[in-house]
Amino acid sequence: MVITKEWFTVEEAAQYLCVSKRTIYKLTKEGRLPAFRISRERHRRFRKEDLDRVPRPGDEAKTLEAFLKLTAKVDPVLAEIWDNERDAAYDRV
Repeated sequence: MVITKEWFTVEEAAQYLCVSKRTIYKLTKEGRLPAFRISRERHRRFRKEDLDRVPRPGDEAKTLEAFLKLTAKVDPVLAEIWDNERDAAYDRV
């Protein structure tokens, strides 16, 4: 029987995202990672679905790579926008 974990402590969330505990606190403070406070000591707990939404290290490179693949040859709409008479002066720069 496989039991999937739904709630994580700060330490477990850091391990799950492969970051430090300090990064977890920073993401929480910035509002990029929702945290739930429990008990009198106000311990933080994180839902798995919220952790899965946080960008992981290296995700920025994938986004940049996809952005750099945008060319007029690949996308005819971009070709029409980029290749017109109104901005012909910019093509010579």
